[in-house]
Amino acid sequence: MRLLRSIATNLALIIISLLLTAAVVAEAEEKISAMEAPKEENSTIDLPSELDNLTMAPQKKETLESRVDRYFHFVWNSFTGRRRDYALREVGFTLALLTLTMALVFVFGLYWGLRAGYRGGWSDRILSTLAPLFSGVPAWFWSLLFLWTLWWKWDIGSINYSSYIIEAKRHGGVTILTYLGALLIPVLALTLSNVVVYAFNVRNLVKRESNEDHFFADLLKGLPDRRIMKKLLRTVLPSFLTFTSYNFLNLMINAMAVEKLFDVPGIGWVLTQAVTVTYENNEFGIPTIPEFQFHGNEVFFVAFVMAFLYFINSTVLEALYLHLDPRREVHE
Repeated sequence: MRLLRSIATNLALIIISLLLTAAVVAEAEEKISAMEAPKEENSTIDLPSELDNLTMAPQKKETLESRVDRYFHFVWNSFTGRRRDYALREVGFTLALLTLTMALVFVFGLYWGLRAGYRGGWSDRILSTLAPLFSGVPAWFWSLLFLWTLWWKWDIGSINYSSYIIEAKRHGGVTILTYLGALLIPVLALTLSNVVVYAFNVRNLVKRESNEDHFFADLLKGLPDRRIMKKLLRTVLPSFLTFTSYNFLNLMINAMAVEKLFDVPGIGWVLTQAVTVTYENNEFGIPTIPEFQFHGNEVFFVAFVMAFLYFINSTVLEALYLHLDPRREVHE
């Protein structure tokens, strides 16, 4: 019952946020269109009189409601119409990047944080030193670092996902290892930028639980360290899942930036194509005149996918939380 209430609440919040996002995107698109209209009028040349009625015909202006309706229709058609394969592929790339990163962060973050919080020693000192530094360093910095060390120095991984896959197809078959190799540097960059923060959070949770009475009771019973650490993990895991749920959106935004950096055709790549600056040629044929491009359909598509992934993530983690929380019987 509690899970159903949580799902209903999250779904309602997602719907409200999507409606607000659609309204904001529609307002931005309208203002940008209004800014471009004078440029088009100034660039209009004199036309023959027989074409005047055609060119001067009034065009129906889109309202805010019609733009919002167009956005939702575009999302629906993206997953059901001719663009379905492209949309599923774009979402699939982002989902693969997030899944691989979260798997590594969970494994190494939980182990490192549990060891540092329970046993202390050098692992705790290293983690406590690195946490403030890594919490303020974005993923793209580590992407550039891996770009230098792994690709330029040792020729490991790739700096361009699309080119790597095309080259692999040209020289033979493409396997799952080929795709993993193309995503190696982006995944490692996202993992390194998050694993220290996650591990430090687990470490703090373990330190807090170590002051509880049940922890001292386990020590007095003479339980082995492995069993005590397992009980601590079960106790702190629900809180860790809550932290992961709240931090998922930040991880997704970092993943979108990394997608652009390494040309991974996910939703981050779509967003950069939807909001960009192009340059028109001047009178000498040199591209120096900037023109801002804003495609509201694609921008809202990205927002919709982000909201959907966040909803799935929060629902799954909430279900795990209710299953793993040893205090759920008391709450119920």
